[in-house]
This record gives sequence, C-alpha cells and structure tokens, in this order.
Amino acid sequence: MTDEKELTTVEKLYVGVQLTRPLLRNITARVEADLEGTGISVGQRAILDVLLLLGRATAPEITQILQLKRQFVGRELKELINNGMVQTELNPMHKTARIHRLTPMATKIIKEIRHRETESFTDFASRFTADEIDGFYRIQMALNEEMRKSWK
Repeated sequence: MTDEKELTTVEKLYVGVQLTRPLLRNITARVEADLEGTGISVGQRAILDVLLLLGRATAPEITQILQLKRQFVGRELKELINNGMVQTELNPMHKTARIHRLTPMATKIIKEIRHRETESFTDFASRFTADEIDGFYRIQMALNEEMRKSWK
C-alpha cells in the first residue's frame, strides 16, 4: 500500500470512503455485541433511538430519518410493538397511519444503551481535538448527502 504521506488530499478522501464498508461492519458488530442480552436488534435499536429523540413519529418519518427501506422499518416496528417496546396511537392527520412512541420500559432501555455507547466513546474522542471531530462530522454529513443524491 502507498505511504499515507504520498497520497493527495483527494486520494486520502477516496481511501477514507473505501474504509466505510469495513467500518460499517465493525460498528454493526460492536453494536450487536453491546446489545447482547437486551433482545433488541441493531435495526430496532436505531428505531428506538429515533423515537427517543423525536418523542413520537410515523413509520414514514422513521424511514426517512434512518434512510432505510419502508418494509424493513415496518417489520422492525411490528416486532417492537409485539415485544411491548413501542406503543401506537391513531394519527389524526391520516386515517390508516399510526403514530409510534416508546413505552416507559423501552425509554429506560434505550437511554441505558445510549449512555453505555457514549461512555465508550469518551476515551476514543480524547485522541482528537474538537476541531478534528467537527471536521469529521461535517465531512460525514456532506458525504452522506452527496452519496444519497447520487443514487436517487
């Protein structure tokens, strides 16, 4: 492999994007390991996170925020409802749509999960300056938007 110092800025960005696939696999494996014993899947964890942040949401809203397939979100929501993690209520804006919200049990669980995850990033984050993390965040947001636009 080429020495990092010999790469142009564009080449470094390209290599960084190429690392996304193994990074995603590693993140998923880590999240799965951290969820062991909770009965919650990685996909369900993501939905619980959205509902914690929003308070309540429709399935299309969750789908749009997570940028996942509608059918996948629907299956995961159904399982969360069956497991007593999500409650539904009628949507006054739409006759057949439902609004979803966390049960108190699910709120407690997802808050605990988020706390553990945040704590695990404390040491890692200390390796970088606030400016470096801000730059990483901006690049990730812009890259995601650019890739999303290119396949629509």
